[in-house]
Amino acid sequence: MKTKILTLLAASCLAFLSACSDDSEGSKSLADKCGKLSDECLIGTWKLKAIVQKSNPDVVIADYNADQGGTMEFTKDGLYHYVRSTKANACPGSLGGGIDDKGTWKVTDNTSLEFYENKQGDCIPFGTHFNTTPTIEVVGESVNLYLNKVIFQEDGMDGMYAIDDQTEVFTRSE
Repeated sequence: MKTKILTLLAASCLAFLSACSDDSEGSKSLADKCGKLSDECLIGTWKLKAIVQKSNPDVVIADYNADQGGTMEFTKDGLYHYVRSTKANACPGSLGGGIDDKGTWKVTDNTSLEFYENKQGDCIPFGTHFNTTPTIEVVGESVNLYLNKVIFQEDGMDGMYAIDDQTEVFTRSE
C-alpha cells in the first residue's frame, strides 16, 4: 500500500513539474530576443565596451574594461539611465564619479532608436534628442549594440580622431 501511495505521489509531482516547464516567451535566449532591434532585446542592463570606428570596427578608439565603462539600463516603461564609471572620462566641469544621464527611449520600425534627455543630465543638456540606427551583433551568449554614433561619451572624445566615424559599443550577456 505504501509503495502504491509513494508511486502515485511521485507521478503527481512529475506531472506537476512538467506542466510548469512550459517553453514560454520568458525563456527565449538573449540571442533569440535580439534577432532584430526591439524593446524585448534592449530591456536590461548593458555595459559600455568600447568606442570603435564605424568604417572599420576592428579599430578601437577607446577600450573600456569592466570597471571603466559606463552602464546603460533600458526599462520596460521606456526609460533609460546611463551611468559613467568613476574611472571613465568625466564631463568638463563635473565633480566626477557617478555621472549620469536619464531620459526616455523608444524603438521605431525595428530600425531606429530614439533617446530624449528628460532631466538636466550631468553630460547631456535637458531636452536633447538623439535618433540613431543601431546595429545588433549576436556573438555566442553575448549581444553587442553598436549605436552608430557617439552619444554618451562624446565629451570625453573631443579632439580624438573624426568623431563622425565613431560608434559606442555596448554589450550584454545572459
